[in-house]
Amino acid sequence: MRLDRFLATHGFCSRNSSKKIINSGRVAVNDKVTTVNDMQISGTDIIKVDGQIIENIPYATIIINKPQNFMCSMIDEKYPSVMNLIPDLYQKRVRMVGRLDADTTGLLILTDNGVLNARLAHPKYEIDKTYAVTVNHILRPELIETLKQGNLDIGRGEFAASAKLVILDEYHCEITVHEGKYHEVKRIFGKFNYDVVELKRISFGPIELGDLEEGKIRLLTSDEYESLLVATRLKKEEQL
Repeated sequence: MRLDRFLATHGFCSRNSSKKIINSGRVAVNDKVTTVNDMQISGTDIIKVDGQIIENIPYATIIINKPQNFMCSMIDEKYPSVMNLIPDLYQKRVRMVGRLDADTTGLLILTDNGVLNARLAHPKYEIDKTYAVTVNHILRPELIETLKQGNLDIGRGEFAASAKLVILDEYHCEITVHEGKYHEVKRIFGKFNYDVVELKRISFGPIELGDLEEGKIRLLTSDEYESLLVATRLKKEEQL
């Protein structure tokens, strides 16, 4: 396949725009910058734009380690948008899967696969989301069983489903939920008169934040992308 067509068919830009990107020296094939639009590439070649590898998958899916005081919005509001942390190559292409509060950090998934996005966010598919939590006073062991039982009244006529709590020490724990209600984790702990001092999402379904630096992004690998399709029971022919 021609290099300019490869960029265009992966949805990053039109054919004309892809030629401009290549001509400007932003594209590398196997770590060698090229300005040849009609260069023939194969499935084993490694293509990078602005240093980012373009996986040979039909959709762009990335993760970001969201810092504090960034908004999960498409534009700057009270705080800057997380989109400021994403290369121009993806800004108009991907959309956030759910949201994190301005004071919450950690794993945020963005994709241009609308069906995948909807399924990851929908409670029907029970996609686990795990958070590292710091609270303001000593955690009580009985919380583990209470949260496991579920059906917890968290106010506003809403009830939290069963959650898994792992207590790490007196003030730190990890909680896994799958519904994604508004301020769910904070409301769960608030039910027991805890204030959440720090909240960080460390995994979303099969995807883990790992050692990704705060404020940085990375593309999911093909295997990671496939794991999201499996988690959401999404067949490839249903993605279009």
